[in-house]
Amino acid sequence: MDCRQLILAVLLFCLPPSALSRRKREKATLRFSDCGSDPNRPIHFQMVKAHPIPVIVPGTLYVTMAGNLTADLPRRLRVELSIMKYFFGFPFTVPCFRGKIGSCVYDNICDSLERFEGRRCPRTLRQHGLQCHCPFHAGHFSVQDLPLNVPKVQGYAGSLLNGDYKLMLSVYDEERVQLGCLELKFSMKKRHRGWLFKI
Repeated sequence: MDCRQLILAVLLFCLPPSALSRRKREKATLRFSDCGSDPNRPIHFQMVKAHPIPVIVPGTLYVTMAGNLTADLPRRLRVELSIMKYFFGFPFTVPCFRGKIGSCVYDNICDSLERFEGRRCPRTLRQHGLQCHCPFHAGHFSVQDLPLNVPKVQGYAGSLLNGDYKLMLSVYDEERVQLGCLELKFSMKKRHRGWLFKI
């Protein structure tokens, strides 16, 4: 048993049962905040909603979002994604799996979007009026019920999936100047497949 597992075991036995029962009665919601620290940053998030909450894994999450770009974004963008999982109120960082899922750094997302510059964007993005390649131009952006696929989580991680999370997404230029930041707090729940029902 490593140090983290030992800490979790101690917390499990020391936490009063009343604290656990209170958390079960809380209604699951999505909370968001624009965590950008620079008032002159170009990316401003005004509203984020999603359903269903808790997020069902695997499944489809429908996202509604609105905000503003006060200036064109540069062609080199770095995205840092930090995901924390809460165990009895204590946050633990979700590591980056295969460079794609978890707390990962995407060094230049524009490189991966270059293939869309000479052809049309995927149909789902076109239907919601979303741009899919750099540079992203100044203006208001909004999307209503954009469907996002939530993949199945395999192995040991899947058994620990249920619970509360905090996600922080930060966008930087090549000089490490923060262009925008979004923080989300939400819950996730593993899809139950039973004999008589499933959720």
